[in-house]
Amino acid sequence: MAEHLFTPGPVTTAPDVLLAGASPMMSHRSPRFSALLKRLQNRLRDLMNVDGPVLLLPGSGTGALEALAMNLVAPDDKVLSLSCGVFGERFREIVGRRGATVAAVDVEPGKAVDVATFRKALADHRETTVLLLTHNETSTGVTNDIEALLAELPEEGRPLVLVDAVSSLGAMDCRPQDWGVDGLASASQKGLVTPPGVALLWLSPQAWEKSRSVPSASYYFDVGLHRRSLEREAPENPYTPPVGLLLSLDAALSAMAEIGLDLRFAQRKRFAKALAAGAAALGLVPFVEERAARSSGVTALSVPEGRAVDLQRALRKLGIEAAGGQKELKGQILRLAHYGDERWPELALVLGGLYGAMREIGLDGGRDFIEAAFEGWKE
Repeated sequence: MAEHLFTPGPVTTAPDVLLAGASPMMSHRSPRFSALLKRLQNRLRDLMNVDGPVLLLPGSGTGALEALAMNLVAPDDKVLSLSCGVFGERFREIVGRRGATVAAVDVEPGKAVDVATFRKALADHRETTVLLLTHNETSTGVTNDIEALLAELPEEGRPLVLVDAVSSLGAMDCRPQDWGVDGLASASQKGLVTPPGVALLWLSPQAWEKSRSVPSASYYFDVGLHRRSLEREAPENPYTPPVGLLLSLDAALSAMAEIGLDLRFAQRKRFAKALAAGAAALGLVPFVEERAARSSGVTALSVPEGRAVDLQRALRKLGIEAAGGQKELKGQILRLAHYGDERWPELALVLGGLYGAMREIGLDGGRDFIEAAFEGWKE
């Protein structure tokens, strides 16, 4: 039986992307590889609408976050971390290991960081030199409005802004340079619909300036070394990179460009909207109440009677792999990702799977879920 993957990373990857990664191997010191890096730079800059280099590091999203911390945070920094879930907390912990003083502001799970909370946090921590935010919180399916939040920052005494975009880049509009982000971290295995193993970093001019004054705490993730290698006449990586994964990433970015970024983002949002409508008709209420804060990449659903683990297991028996809740949300929510090219057939499949799995474990679900999903789909 085929497995239908709806987990928030790794995600279902197109066959041509997988085949690109199986291409004959090349030397990472060859002209062919330099040409690959140039193509990736152009495509990633177009995706984010940025100037300057986009660093490609071996690793996952956590590695990208660690690279930001090891190069842009000093032990004497005053860090303000606003978190709405597990991955915001992880970013905070990574930065804390640099020895910096970290002030934590948490919002209720399922809620986004709103402007009022952001203003108060800034007012309460005026000494902040580094600000940590999450664009899309994978653990709850919440998207923070980074553009609106950063519009609140003062021009004078502005902190360095570091953003976790691990589960947003490629699935929704993400424009760090336009929004005033200084350091952005992402990875290949979610919105970029590529197998895991490539971490990405983009830094603003201000962040590059700070990186030169803060000695890197990492040899492997030294951003200055990676930039110098990338900006050579024949670009390269300082160490052996995951060549096959970079070929896959190149194919995935090419496919996105062919579809058109605006259309891709609209398709992901449409799928999320219809899935939430169909699931609600089944009795699985979206965990994120505010519609504007619901992620285009991952939908979290509240499961009655704390039966999320049972529902996840029943779905697995039906060939559908979903994710459960984390920490205090374990057993309370089910998370379904839709980062790839999922359309109406996949929507009908996952909703039908939910219906069958609910019946299997004794949960009553409504029967008009397909009609409800279609109403959300067509709007």
